[in-house]
Amino acid sequence: MPTDPTAGTDEPERYVIELPALKAMAHPLRIQLLAAIGEHGSATASQLAAELGESSGATSYHLRQLHRHGFIEEVPDRGTARERFWRTRSGGWELPIELMAQPSNAAAVNLVVREQLLADARRTMELLARAPELPAAWRDATRRVTTYLELSADQTKELLDELDALITKYKAMPAGPDAHRVATVFNVLPTDHAVAESGPDA
Repeated sequence: MPTDPTAGTDEPERYVIELPALKAMAHPLRIQLLAAIGEHGSATASQLAAELGESSGATSYHLRQLHRHGFIEEVPDRGTARERFWRTRSGGWELPIELMAQPSNAAAVNLVVREQLLADARRTMELLARAPELPAAWRDATRRVTTYLELSADQTKELLDELDALITKYKAMPAGPDAHRVATVFNVLPTDHAVAESGPDA
């Protein structure tokens, strides 16, 4: 389950997490912290505490754990020894299918995925609530789309690769004069319904 495709050929590859990192991530506040840092680009423990309604001591502790397990990194040349700025790991991270498929990891995997989906839903609902206040250009540039396709597993993998390449292309571009942080969230999921075969012998 990849997240945050790499930005340009000079950036590190995705961090494929292992079981200790999965267990460390399986905490609702830590996933909220990752979502908030991603939305802001970078943030301090105090800023995140104010936004999430937590103490700065709690956010500092959980940020240290996220850093220890490779999910975030300190922003160089910003902040102080007492107040450090954090950003998500360059290159993003990936939860491998092999780790997700092990029954003993089900509780941790389910918590991580559930909290990520809740964070995405909260972001979407917040945007809908303030949509009337957005400038016309941003209203026109905002979409939420659900489309069902009829694809084989190979075609679906090809679609994923093309989406990754497209996002990587735009991440490598310099920001425009009116740039905002833009969340690109997509799920590519097979349903339980196979496409009925057609033709004279079907």
